[in-house]
Amino acid sequence: MAGPAIIPCHVTTLWLWFAMLQVIAIDLHSGFDFPFNPTNFIPFYGGARHHDYHHRVGNQSNFAPTFTYCDYLYGTDKGYTYHNASLEELPKEMTENNVDEGQSNHFNNRKFK
Repeated sequence: MAGPAIIPCHVTTLWLWFAMLQVIAIDLHSGFDFPFNPTNFIPFYGGARHHDYHHRVGNQSNFAPTFTYCDYLYGTDKGYTYHNASLEELPKEMTENNVDEGQSNHFNNRKFK
């Protein structure tokens, strides 16, 4: 958001900048991770999954709002990497425990406060 404030620009550039920020905010806060989203081809773009994890853990990890290269360089993405690895293990655990779709299991019977 500081881009136009740091470098004076034409009013059209200013409006395009704000429009682009709104599109990025909608993409990050939508919660959807579309496979054919053009942002998937941008290196170090976190996307909705990364941003949802950022909101889940607060100020503990994933400090970059959009691009994740600083989190990678400073090692603050370790929790997110562990979280993704545990999510990939979940379907394997469910098939090992013979949990079919719609059946209750120990994951959805927990009472969360």
